[in-house]
Amino acid sequence: MGHPTYCTILATNYLPKALALADSLKRYDTGELVVLLIDAQRADDHDLPDFPDLPGVRIVGTDILGLPDDEVLALATYYDLVEFATAIKPLLFKRLLEDSEQVFYLDPDTYLTAPMSELPGELEASEGGILLTPHFLHPLPEDAPVSEGHLLTVGVFNLGFCGFDRRAVPALEWWWARLEWECLFDFMSGLFVDQKWMDMGADLFRARSLRHHGYNVGVVNLHERPLGLDEDGFHIVGTDDALRLFHFHAFDTSRPEELSTRFDMSTAHLRTESAAVDELCKRYAADVSRHERALPPAPAYRYWNDTTGRRIPRLIRRAWRVEARAGNRPPSPFVAAEAEAWDKWRRRAWKGVAKELSGDAVKSARVAMPEEFGRFKEKFPRLVGGVRSRFVGRGGMWG
Repeated sequence: MGHPTYCTILATNYLPKALALADSLKRYDTGELVVLLIDAQRADDHDLPDFPDLPGVRIVGTDILGLPDDEVLALATYYDLVEFATAIKPLLFKRLLEDSEQVFYLDPDTYLTAPMSELPGELEASEGGILLTPHFLHPLPEDAPVSEGHLLTVGVFNLGFCGFDRRAVPALEWWWARLEWECLFDFMSGLFVDQKWMDMGADLFRARSLRHHGYNVGVVNLHERPLGLDEDGFHIVGTDDALRLFHFHAFDTSRPEELSTRFDMSTAHLRTESAAVDELCKRYAADVSRHERALPPAPAYRYWNDTTGRRIPRLIRRAWRVEARAGNRPPSPFVAAEAEAWDKWRRRAWKGVAKELSGDAVKSARVAMPEEFGRFKEKFPRLVGGVRSRFVGRGGMWG
């Protein structure tokens, strides 16, 4: 078996972190890192800055996905940055599996600290050719940074890492059929981008759960995987597992005292209380900062705004999605020749926005006042059924 292919997906402004990942991969592995830039339709996109030669890194654009350009622009219209980047995962994996026997995805803010020597064998041992890492390997104590109920919202598995071989192609096709339209941040519908779908897919397609403590370690599971550092490198205290892959959620080099800037509370104590965590952060910050200095200023994400520079609100994206899914695709905000038609559509799109808000309001009532909603449903079944069919649709989560 040849070397596996590693890949990551990001917008150009995140490239320094992806290159820090590539640095760590070169230290401990020989695999190529394929970097898919979601804001580049082709790797030689002339609107992007010129990148230096990056040994071991292959930068690709969205043309690798095999979708027509207008389909890519549609995804970039009705999804925000994170939704778009996570929705196209199965398409990239399927494409890379045409040339590689094994493909492993790594979030751009992950970082290797040792060879990931277990991965080929663990993936081969999977019955369905899928390897996933759960957020937690043990029941959570009361003082854990998040609750087990949190997993009901975000899913059991952290898909900042996952592995697939060619046996998983049917699973990838199934996954894409859901993510094409329903890779959403929509907690009221039980959706958290790509992750909640894979909770089902893991069982349907016989995925293997990687029980190694050293993979996908991060701020929320450090309580069960405390880090140590000795002459052999970083390891998990209390186990025989070496630290392989650390996930730096929202690490910001401009706030070097914090492990993560994602939370309202400070995470600085996680560094001051652990010399190993602090040393790991220093090494990671040095790699990221070096690339931040070497690269030209990152352009803003090109799909935040339309061709006139106007920001595209989330609700307008949702209204665009509703019409496009119904077969009436509106004008594109990213095609200059359609700017006038887009502006006219945008002005009258508030009816679609109202439909989205109505659906959210009904779902909120169902969750917040289940008994009252049940009585209303019994008394006015036609009204509730009509609202459900018009506003909630196939992806809605109603009782």
